[in-house]
Amino acid sequence: MLSSVRIEEKGLPAVAVVTGSFEDLAYRMREHNGHPDLNVLVLPYPLEDKSEDHLRQVARQYYPQLLRMLGATDG
Repeated sequence: MLSSVRIEEKGLPAVAVVTGSFEDLAYRMREHNGHPDLNVLVLPYPLEDKSEDHLRQVARQYYPQLLRMLGATDG
């Protein structure tokens, strides 16, 4: 989370990527660090015990949203 704040402070597009278990903390941290508009992409929880196939499916599902949040695509 803090890395995303530091990247944004340099004027670069940033997205904090967290799982659902850290969603509330991510929103509080962005406020606390003075970046209330920092994009937060919330992935499903848990991920650590999932198969590679499942992780690839999650990546395919969320990657387009990540690109949009970074401003890399229209929409």
